[in-house]
Amino acid sequence: MNFRAAATGAALLAFLPAAGRAQGYTLRLDGGIQGVSFRGYTADSIPVDSVVRGANGGLETPTGYAVSCTFGAPVCNFWIPGPIRTTSPAVAQAALTMWGLGLPGLRVQLNAYATTDFNTAASWPGTSPNFQMIEGYLEYAAPHWTAVAGRKLVSGRLGTYGFDGGQLTGRLPSAGLQLSGYLGLGLARGTNLPITADALNPQDEFRVGQSPLVAGLTGSWASPHAEITAEYRREVEQESNYFTSERVAASATLRPFGAWSLVGGAIYDMASGLWGSADAALRFTIPKVGVVAGYRRYAPFFELWTVWGAFSPVPYNAVYGSLSVQATSRLQLRVRGESYKFENADAEAPLVTTQDAGWRASGGATYQFSPAWQAQAGYHEEFGPGAASNGWDGSVTFAPTSRYSIMAYGNSLARPLEYRWDDSIVLVYGMQASVVARDNVSVAFTVARYDENRERPDAASFEWDQLRFGAKVVLTFSSADKLPLPKAITNRPAGY
Repeated sequence: MNFRAAATGAALLAFLPAAGRAQGYTLRLDGGIQGVSFRGYTADSIPVDSVVRGANGGLETPTGYAVSCTFGAPVCNFWIPGPIRTTSPAVAQAALTMWGLGLPGLRVQLNAYATTDFNTAASWPGTSPNFQMIEGYLEYAAPHWTAVAGRKLVSGRLGTYGFDGGQLTGRLPSAGLQLSGYLGLGLARGTNLPITADALNPQDEFRVGQSPLVAGLTGSWASPHAEITAEYRREVEQESNYFTSERVAASATLRPFGAWSLVGGAIYDMASGLWGSADAALRFTIPKVGVVAGYRRYAPFFELWTVWGAFSPVPYNAVYGSLSVQATSRLQLRVRGESYKFENADAEAPLVTTQDAGWRASGGATYQFSPAWQAQAGYHEEFGPGAASNGWDGSVTFAPTSRYSIMAYGNSLARPLEYRWDDSIVLVYGMQASVVARDNVSVAFTVARYDENRERPDAASFEWDQLRFGAKVVLTFSSADKLPLPKAITNRPAGY
């Protein structure tokens, strides 16, 4: 557990004794456990003079495992199948909202989860650290402004970002204007942890010594026919007092006519002086037809303190389109396609032929046999530089009421990989059942079989088949459940 999350949680939990006196609260508890088994590789080596040449011309061990030899090294390295490990990762999450704590407009928000792995030797991903706070803050809302203090997530075109600090938002509803600013200690990208957390130590000496100071502004204007948003975010490394990132972004949505809309936006990286990701799309939507045609540019972003920016990641540009049609009252059809191309990498590779473009396509259908029965099926395929994939997915769902449902599903994924041996084909099929036992209790159970075949020309082409079981329960509590029912008024007919 990191100190900042614990301190934030402790400060907010000081308000819990007031929960019994609070006018309102909601609490959602989620708990889930999964039984899984998996196999990995084990590293091994062999003296270089024991290596033989296999039938395909490559170097192998006498038992048929492909080896990697370094010139002048006394041994060659190779991989063999590791032992099968079984474990049961579990997670529990709590989301609590309280209001009416004696001050109108004051609200407490907590959202955290705990994880564990019942077999520590298995090292299931995502179970360390055991506790993470997603959000935990106090909020005071007035008619024209809102103040927040604690751990907060902000989302926008610059991505979802977490920080420990404060946020102040002002609103002018009559003009459709809103301006928000925040300041605090930033969390690591894509996590609920400070950049100094032990769980992030693979970055080791490349990490900054302290969490960066982050400051940001977001402004928006909204009207019935248009919405415009602008964002600014800057991070400063505390030890050197140099900024590690500085970006601005803008987004817009235009609705000139009822069925038409135009959306888009872009990011500019002020620190590196480069344009980042951008997109624009024209949408046409009527009750039975939806059409989208668009352009997007994806450019990876790295803070200045990381080493990855030195590799000059290359953006790509793509055009895409999608169509969704309600063909009949029961049948819906959908299709999507995209073509993309990488920008010039300014790198020479005279001895090999390289590709810089690719495409993706998918299609599917949903059929409603009856109010209780539904089936869906889809197929996707992708071909691009270095790799390709294709596969199908399908499911049949039986839901006689809103309280009960059972689904049987299956999908496949084939990944023919360029420059690699172990092409992988995975088949997944399973069932999922859910029941709303009471108004505030629901449970779900899953069972799935994974059949994986790694196609290699050597002895390492073993299968990674496994069976997974899962169970989940959701509990919800609300102060509305505690409120007494109002007194009934009975109007009896005269003479009754």
